[in-house]
Amino acid sequence: MKWFFSFLLLFFFHSAFAGILFQDPTGDELNSAIKSMTLSDIKRMADDGEGEGEYYLGLIYLNGSKRFGVEKSCDKSSELLRRAWKTGVVDAGYMLSVMSYRGVCVVKNLDRAKALAQKTANEGYLLSQSMLGRAYLGSEWKGLYEKNLDKAVCWLGKAGESGDSESAAKLSYLYREGVGVKKDEELSFYWLKKASFSKFDPGEIVYFPSLAEYYEKGIGTEADFVQAYKYYDLSGSAGVEGKQRLAKEMTQEQIDEAFRQSKEWQKEHNVQVGGGFIRRAN
Repeated sequence: MKWFFSFLLLFFFHSAFAGILFQDPTGDELNSAIKSMTLSDIKRMADDGEGEGEYYLGLIYLNGSKRFGVEKSCDKSSELLRRAWKTGVVDAGYMLSVMSYRGVCVVKNLDRAKALAQKTANEGYLLSQSMLGRAYLGSEWKGLYEKNLDKAVCWLGKAGESGDSESAAKLSYLYREGVGVKKDEELSFYWLKKASFSKFDPGEIVYFPSLAEYYEKGIGTEADFVQAYKYYDLSGSAGVEGKQRLAKEMTQEQIDEAFRQSKEWQKEHNVQVGGGFIRRAN
């Protein structure tokens, strides 16, 4: 009961000057920031009372850390995260929502999880927007919200535009199949490209086979065999069959150009994928 009233105070008197520390859904930026600091650095930040240090320290106590020599402490974690949220760290509000939904280090409370998810999503936090989109879609976060495809599309769109590749990919599927929305291949292609080239995870090659198919068949865009071959090549072994099929319809010059673009992309992104040329039969 004491925790519940403490939560109400934090929710209603949450700072109007909320700030988002990290939007990156992969967690790489957060991990990099914590990795660059010592425990003493983080504790000094927490003593400043500006929220950022409390957020970092709250996460460390949530699971414990061998690196920092810190044992798990639910009491310390929940208190630090509440303090961070009170001072305006939106990331902390999202984490408290997840903890409330799952019953991790706090009593499970769907109403509390729902309220925090909604507030942090309204404040522009990508992970909360994605959370709402999936919950309204009915695919994840079950029990948080009743299924509502209009709201699912709205929140997935916000998250997808902000750089969440998975949200964008879900929207691409919905528009291609016409699930809860009017079938629209151009919008499906638009969101597939968003998924493939997210600013937080650019070149998400898991979506490249689908992107190649769209270019090959002209789904939502002009058919373009060079682009199709390029993305099949960037798909590695998953694209071999597609390249073999396309090579029968392409000139050698087109294949060479597609391969050149593939190599250029790999160099730019410092990766090595692809399976070499698939030559035309003479």
